[in-house]
Amino acid sequence: MSEKMVGRVLGTKDATPMEFWVGVSEGEYLQLDDVVALERVLPDGEVVRVFGTVSQVVARHEGARFDSDVFLIADGVLPAEVTEAALVAATRFEPEIFVPPRPGQPVEIARGELRDRALFFDRMERRLPVGLTRDGEPVWVNLEFINGARGAHINISGISGVATKTSYATFLLHSLFNSGVLGAAAVNTKALIFNVKGEDLLHLDRPNRKLDEEQRVRYETLGLPAAPFGSVSLYAPPRAGDANATADINSRSDVTS
Repeated sequence: MSEKMVGRVLGTKDATPMEFWVGVSEGEYLQLDDVVALERVLPDGEVVRVFGTVSQVVARHEGARFDSDVFLIADGVLPAEVTEAALVAATRFEPEIFVPPRPGQPVEIARGELRDRALFFDRMERRLPVGLTRDGEPVWVNLEFINGARGAHINISGISGVATKTSYATFLLHSLFNSGVLGAAAVNTKALIFNVKGEDLLHLDRPNRKLDEEQRVRYETLGLPAAPFGSVSLYAPPRAGDANATADINSRSDVTS
């Protein structure tokens, strides 16, 4: 491991194989979902690499006893140090020897190949890009748990009307059709979408006028084109009482009834 150290395993809190606390070094920071790595050397000399993700970050005054001490510390009356610590949930052990990290061991951010190992991306033969982390790194899922080979379920949850569930579902389809993960099966793979609210989904074949350069870069990071769906057929019920059976749609005319 050669990445820059961001902290050390704390000795004032219990470290277990499943989770442990990291004291963040001065001038560094850890945020939620950051991926970290460390090494534990066993008594026989074998090295165990431990990977994990940050699940909580806290900051506090070290040396303060009462809530009101913060004002005295800010005025320089009381001595105290500001410390930050991150709770890490372990994700992977190499080899699978489930021992806790020891206090004082250096911790680093996992990037590139280390990050892929931490999140098991290296084990995925058919990787589907599904989004970006808070720090702009790609997130992948195993297509075999979507296409029925080993499972076939996706759950997108959120508050109705405000959580962009529909938008994310269409992005997921865009990724499925444009990432190349389908291989030869792409020719015979179709998606059937029911538009049950408004007419927004009747424009999936048209460019997004609000797409800015920052969003284009995000698509590039995922290896996806920042473009609309290339092959779309639109159908709608006929307008009631219309002798020509015109589609009951107001936002475009090229819809088949």
